[in-house]
This record gives sequence, structure tokens and C-alpha cells, in this order.
Amino acid sequence: MKITAKELAAKLNLSPAAVSIALNGRHGVSTETRKRVLDAAEKYGYDFTRISEKKRASGTVYFCIYKKHGAVVGDTPFFSQVSEGIASGCKKAEFRMKVTYLYEDSELEREIEEIQFSDCVGMILLGTEMTPEDYTHFSHLPFPVIFLDTSMEGVACDCVLMDNVLGAFQAVSHLIKRTRCQPGYLHSFYPISNFNERQDGFYKALRTHGLSTSSSIVHRLPPSMDGAYSDMLELLKAGTPTASAYFADNDWIALGAMKAFKKMGYRIPDDVAVVGFDDIPFCTVIEPSLTTIRVPKQSMGEAAVSRLMTRLEQPGAPMEKIRLGTELVRRRSVAAK
Repeated sequence: MKITAKELAAKLNLSPAAVSIALNGRHGVSTETRKRVLDAAEKYGYDFTRISEKKRASGTVYFCIYKKHGAVVGDTPFFSQVSEGIASGCKKAEFRMKVTYLYEDSELEREIEEIQFSDCVGMILLGTEMTPEDYTHFSHLPFPVIFLDTSMEGVACDCVLMDNVLGAFQAVSHLIKRTRCQPGYLHSFYPISNFNERQDGFYKALRTHGLSTSSSIVHRLPPSMDGAYSDMLELLKAGTPTASAYFADNDWIALGAMKAFKKMGYRIPDDVAVVGFDDIPFCTVIEPSLTTIRVPKQSMGEAAVSRLMTRLEQPGAPMEKIRLGTELVRRRSVAAK
């Protein structure tokens, strides 16, 4: 019976990832280790045709959702539309697609190893909640990994994300022009890279329009509708000073805050104007409808598949960070003037 890659790894006292990298001729192990693996594979009768067959086969693209605290990533409209884009791209490229969740717990390494020894040809990793430190779990996989919705600063990797800075700048500039006042900020208290970049766009807009960056009222709220509603309502009941216009890190925060303002008798947009970010379907259901920043969610998914195909065809190509533009969608939560 021929030896498997996993058995070979145990016999050589090497990690399965190192053996897979060596067998597939990818970067990530030393020349000495590669030779040791190949010599042992030859000695113990490893079936090398499995490698060539895997390269010729269409295989499966794994769409993995990395979850840490779970407050941002979940079964949301953002996820479903990105998933549609990935599915569309995989269909055009004649690849199968599989969706799986990866949780930051003791089972993570085992789950990644199972994917590694499946028919996976590449991974698209929704890393909204990830930090650069989390990258170490994926840095030595024998197939390409495309990071989606995170910039992974300081890490050499392929990323596809939205232009958060420009989007926030567009939203805040619109608020300033329409209300002619110092806008406040409904800022998520979860520190993810998207919200940090939107914060940069918020303050950049203030400076561009000659406003003080220290004069804006900032409320830190949970990035969910119920959480934002509850916390904003408590602030209003406590008599916390408020602004007459707000930019929110995402639509859920904006919608929750609007609900709290209305509960306390504020009129939107007459007493307070609000702009969100993401353009989820609920934006058109709430009254008044929410002015927001539209993110090309399906295009992000398609771009991730396209980048994965390029990486498969050109393994040595330079890493790329692809930012897709955003669009301001004007609705009734900001007065039209």
C-alpha cells in the first residue's frame, strides 16, 4: 500500500504543511527539507501521480469565514452578496466552491489541516475580524490564500477590499455640505481594520473642510443594530451632548442610533442627520431611508476569485492589494438642499 502525505509527515517528524509544500514544489521550506521529503517519498512509494492529477483537476475553492468575537462577521447581507460574487466567479472558472467557518479556538489548526488535505486548490478568506497576528495560521499553506475585506497591514499577501477611507470621506463631506455643521461620529468599539480606516476618512474630511478634528462628538457603540440602539438610548436618557449630524461606521450602528433618536423624540433629518456605510437592504426599509455608502460586495467576491486564478497561473507574481471604489447613495436621513 502506497504511503500518504500525512503518513510521510509522521515518519519524517515534520508538519503536514511542510511535507505538502515540499511535494508540491512550493516556497516555504528549505532546500534540505525539500530533498529529504522527496527522497523519503521515493523510498516509501508515495504516489506522485496524485500531485499531477490534482494540478490538472478543477478542484474546490474554499470560501472561509474567520470568526473571532463574532460581532461583525455572520450571516449578514454583506456575507451573502460577497458569497454570490465568489460563486459566480468560481462557476465561470469551472471551480467548485465550498463555504466553511473557521473559529479562533483549539480546533483551528485541525480544521485548516483538513482543508489542506482535501481537494482545495485555493482559499478565499473573509478576514474582517482578523489581525496580522492571525495570519500565521495560513502563511505556509500549499495553495494560494486571498484575503477578503481586510488589509493585513505589514503582511505580504493578496487582499481584496473596499476603499474605506474614500467612502468615509465621501459620506462625511456630504454631511458637512448639507448640514453646514460639525458632524459627530458613531464609532464601533470593536477595533477592526475597516473601522480604523473609516475613522481615517472621517477625520480627513474634517480637515479638508477646515473643521477641528477635536471638536466632533464621538459615541462608541456596538456594531449591531440592537446593541447600538440600547447604548445610544442610554446616552440620550443620561443627557449626553449630541451633534446635529452623524457618520456611522456601518449601517447597523446608524439604524440602531436612528431608532434611539426617534424613541427620544428627535426628528430625522430635521433634528439630526445620519449617514451609514455598506448599503444593506434595511436602509430602504427604515423610515426615513438611510443615506449610506454603497460597497460593491458582489464585485469584491468576483475580484477575489479572479486574483486567485492569477495566483494559480502565476505563483511567483507580486502580491497585490486590490481596493474597490465606493458610491454615496443619497436618501432621506440627510436633508436634500
